[in-house]
Amino acid sequence: MKPKISVCIVTFQRNDELLNSLYHFERSEFKEFEVLIVDNGHSTDLPARLRDAGLDLSYKLIQAPENRGCASLNTLFEIAKGDIITCFDDDSYPNTTCLTLVWDAFKNDAALGMIGFKMHLPDTGEAWHDSYWNPDIERPRETVLCIGCGLAFKNDRRLPENLCIPDIVSQAHELSMAAEIARLDYKIEFHPECIAYHPNTKIGYLGAKAENGALNQLRFLLRYADPTTLFLLRLTHWLVRLQGMPDRCRIIKEYLKKNGRSPLKRSTMRRFGEVLKWHIHPRLQRFI
Repeated sequence: MKPKISVCIVTFQRNDELLNSLYHFERSEFKEFEVLIVDNGHSTDLPARLRDAGLDLSYKLIQAPENRGCASLNTLFEIAKGDIITCFDDDSYPNTTCLTLVWDAFKNDAALGMIGFKMHLPDTGEAWHDSYWNPDIERPRETVLCIGCGLAFKNDRRLPENLCIPDIVSQAHELSMAAEIARLDYKIEFHPECIAYHPNTKIGYLGAKAENGALNQLRFLLRYADPTTLFLLRLTHWLVRLQGMPDRCRIIKEYLKKNGRSPLKRSTMRRFGEVLKWHIHPRLQRFI
């Protein structure tokens, strides 16, 4: 039977966490889904552990030829049979009603292209408190910030092959997914009724991890920005340089030289206004 939902998971040397998540998937009241797993870690014992786990799930395991991080999701998107694709980390999982509510959301709104889930802590059940990626609201609202450890999108064959752009290995990969969904003029929303569980990755989001996340956001913007927004980004870092502060002028120049661009329409780029505000100089934000 053709699955209605394809669950896509990237794993890297976290077999215990992955198996724990899969046991939770078994408890889902919605049963018409397949599980697709790509192993970036080349775990030699994972195939046997999956076989011996006695899982009552339809799953497929693919060994990635190399560790491409989140970009390995593209391998799974290509073979996904479901009308809806969901993404989870190897240590995240839905509650029992989540997939049912995901299916209902898309079935009831043909204009809907992508939704983000409400993330809760697995040990306490407490919701994350993040006004951008996990807001404390009770009704769906428009956004482009759908967190990668719990989201769903319409399996539209017009979407590009590299939905997760290869130069973003981890953190911010979901922004390019949202950009391509937005390019097709779909709605993107946060749905608090769709509950999933994952450790709070915002805790300890400092140092090199925060630096990498900020750079990935900048890479995303350089690839997708319309010409006017791209000019604002470059001007921002020239202003920062003039102020004697650390800038990204060299990184921007090298990135644009080595990588292709997929610019959005200006009206579509404006949907990413929150991300732009994080990277555009305050004096220039009125031009966003």
